[in-house]
Amino acid sequence: MDDRLVLPDPVPGLVVTERERGFHAEMTASRQAFSAVRALTRSVPRMYGADPELGEAAELVLSELLGNVVRASPEHGPVPLIVEVYATSTGVEVIVHDAVPGQPDRRDVALDSTEAMSGRGLHLLDLLTDRWTVEPSPLGKQIRCRLRAE
Repeated sequence: MDDRLVLPDPVPGLVVTERERGFHAEMTASRQAFSAVRALTRSVPRMYGADPELGEAAELVLSELLGNVVRASPEHGPVPLIVEVYATSTGVEVIVHDAVPGQPDRRDVALDSTEAMSGRGLHLLDLLTDRWTVEPSPLGKQIRCRLRAE
C-alpha cells in the first residue's frame, strides 16, 4: 500500500497540504474544490489504515457541512473554508472551519420527509457520526465530527 495521499491536480482556490494521517485544505467554495476535497476525504481511511468503509460516511458528512456553509453564506462573495480530515486510532475525524457567524440551526424536519427540501443536516450528523461539536476557530467556528468504525 502506498503511504502517501494522492493530492488533486491544481484547482483554483484550493491549497491542500498532507498532514500526519490526513490532510489540511484551505479553499474558496467552488464545485471543483468541493469535488477534490470530497475525493480526498473518501480516500483517507484507506490510505491511513482506518476502516475503509468510513470513507463514504466521512464524504457524506463533509458534503453536508460544506453545503450548509454555502447556504448560510452571502450569495455574492467568496466563501472561505478550511477542511481537515484525519484517520484516528478509532476512525475518522472531519473538521470544517467556516466564517458563518453563530451556531448551526437545527430544524424540526424528519429524515424521511418527502416534502422538505432542506433541514436534515444536523440530523444526518447525529446519525452518521459518533459525536460532533462546534468550537471557535481562527476563521470563525469549526465543526468537528468523529466517525467511529462499528
